[in-house]
Amino acid sequence: MEEESKKVVTDEVASVKKDIDIYYGWLRRLENPDPVLRTEAAGKGLRLYDEVDRDPHASSVLQQRIQALVGKEWDVVPAGGRKKNRQGSPTREEVVADFVSSVLENTNFDQARSEILKSILYGYYVDEVLWKIKGGKIVIKKILGKHPRRFVFTLERELRLLTPESRIDGEPVPDRKFIVMTWGDSDNPYGRGLGQKLWWPVWFKKHGIKFWLVFLEKFGMPTAVGKYPAGADTGVQQKLLDALEAIQTDAGIKIPDNMLIELLEAARTGTVSHEQLCEYMDRQISKAVLGQTLTTEIQGEGSYAASQTHDGVRQELIEADADLFDEVMNETLVRWIVDYNFSGVTEYPKFVTYARPKPDLQTQATIDKTIAVDIGVPVSQRYFYDTYGIPEPEKGEALVEPVRTAMPAFAERQPVARRRFTPAQTALEGLAGASVAEAADTLAGNEERILEAVRGAGSYEEAMERILAIWPDLGTDKFQDVMEKAALNADLFGRYAVRESQE
Repeated sequence: MEEESKKVVTDEVASVKKDIDIYYGWLRRLENPDPVLRTEAAGKGLRLYDEVDRDPHASSVLQQRIQALVGKEWDVVPAGGRKKNRQGSPTREEVVADFVSSVLENTNFDQARSEILKSILYGYYVDEVLWKIKGGKIVIKKILGKHPRRFVFTLERELRLLTPESRIDGEPVPDRKFIVMTWGDSDNPYGRGLGQKLWWPVWFKKHGIKFWLVFLEKFGMPTAVGKYPAGADTGVQQKLLDALEAIQTDAGIKIPDNMLIELLEAARTGTVSHEQLCEYMDRQISKAVLGQTLTTEIQGEGSYAASQTHDGVRQELIEADADLFDEVMNETLVRWIVDYNFSGVTEYPKFVTYARPKPDLQTQATIDKTIAVDIGVPVSQRYFYDTYGIPEPEKGEALVEPVRTAMPAFAERQPVARRRFTPAQTALEGLAGASVAEAADTLAGNEERILEAVRGAGSYEEAMERILAIWPDLGTDKFQDVMEKAALNADLFGRYAVRESQE
């Protein structure tokens, strides 16, 4: 009983083959369950969503979402984390990560990212990797985006390429060749792209513009009505029709006096316009792609605060797209590059997109100074290098030292090493030094008594009283003699120096 409770089911139970909503019949491929494609494609398949991408507004917001991610910085981090300040030779993990990063930097990686992120629209997208051998290593020559209409999936979710020889089931594709990014659905390899949500707003907008043009033609120019006498033959009727057509282009026309031409002005009531319909559909497209409309729906007071909130929603979508893209790269391209060029690797480097917005460095610096300097919370140097994007100096590099200014009380004093003394000043310095040393000898052995008196005092005045109280017991007769001698020598030396300067 206990053994059965520990048994783990590793196979997929709710597989595609058991899906009662999908009919396979004799097909060996998995059909795309997209409901819009099933009802509206009319044989076009995923090419139906090309029409969505042709809409100016839909294309704009889709590109905004894609390029917001492509514009972010990225890195390949070694297994176990990157050592920012490398001392000595790099580790094998760092060598592997640097090689992968170099391979990606030397190919059309940004373009490949832009194309594979179209899975947001189509549900999935495919990039083909063209490999080449360079310097004994297998690197990427180019990455080509392939339209998803050219591929299908098997019941086991394996990618197949549709070809003239295999238009139904497709041909198997080589390993380490095609990168597939599925968006919106982990169970369905075709994904669930935004095309399902965007098709109808784009369709309504397209037909709204068509009727808008008809409206402008109808209401922008009155309709000409011609009346001919009863019993007029077809020749007369044709002349009247020619006159009506001439009204559209000619400045003047001529008709018999027994014919009549009137201009009918079209009238309409109500406030809803075709333009409002198109603007409404554009707002729905923006919401579907960006999660918000920024300031398109909010005017006047409060619009800035609302736009800031909406931009936060957009930022969350960018970070979610980055996490999905990084996962795809780490499961495919990063592993392929490593496996082709290094043996025995069990822990792979990680591709990372820095999708989070950069902080306000001025505000961040104020916060960091308060935490690290004013409060004194220990902070590692690596945090500051990472936060402010400053490269950590390598060993042996010249460093920029901070300029330290002197305190005001000592601003005018030169360092002792830079002073230049006259012979008289040198003699005076020597005399002072000898007097201090001699005075210290007279008080030898009394240091502890003096320090004890100072330590026990609660104020400066109390400390002076304590020292004066023990002074007679310190044997200060010799100290007094030394001080009197030093004062006399200083007086005599001063008189000598003044007389020398006057001669």
